[in-house]
Amino acid sequence: MKDLGKIVLHIPAREGSKRVPRKNLKEMDGSPMISYVIKAVLEAHVTENCFVNTDDRGIIEYVKASFPKMGIYLRDKELCNDKAQSDDFNSDIIRKLGADTLIMVNPVCPLIEAADIKNAVEKYRSSDCDTLITACSTHMQTFCDGIPVNIKTTEGLQPSQNNPIITTLNWAITIWDGRKFLKRMEKLGFGVWGEKLEFMDIDPEKAIKVSYEKDFLLCEKMLKLRKL
Repeated sequence: MKDLGKIVLHIPAREGSKRVPRKNLKEMDGSPMISYVIKAVLEAHVTENCFVNTDDRGIIEYVKASFPKMGIYLRDKELCNDKAQSDDFNSDIIRKLGADTLIMVNPVCPLIEAADIKNAVEKYRSSDCDTLITACSTHMQTFCDGIPVNIKTTEGLQPSQNNPIITTLNWAITIWDGRKFLKRMEKLGFGVWGEKLEFMDIDPEKAIKVSYEKDFLLCEKMLKLRKL
């Protein structure tokens, strides 16, 4: 078990969103989409240093009114435009809050639950990795730009369990060693990929990411089914 030091958890939620306008505050089954991830974070109890990382006044007002135990980290405007990368706002919060361990929980994955966050932290704590990213894996036949990745089309179709595993990252939950992240930023100009990567598979249903309106509607239906 490694010592995680000061753990900082943040939910990055900038104001701009082109494909689903203002999706973080858009009502999903009666509550703003971002509320589901905030509830999961607060129920997980993995650290007292939990923040919504945003520049959006509407989000700030909503969080203060509805989740007083949730902190607000006001993101600088230059880290909120379309050119800003996750490396930029992650290194910013690591540096300013002195995070030994940074956890990022993605608000566009509203089906994530507290147990998933706790499981990710325990997996990270018990491993020797410096970066943990949630993912979904499959043995199914996979192509990229029409080129087979884990099969040979010069051979007959094999049982899918014989195919090499393909792992797709969903970024619902990501954990980094803060100091190593900053060192990579200084040396390489990016910090997201650690020297020792670990992937944690989660339920594909929970990994649904809201990028388009159809994703939003799917997540809303899944939330309604949970109630049943």
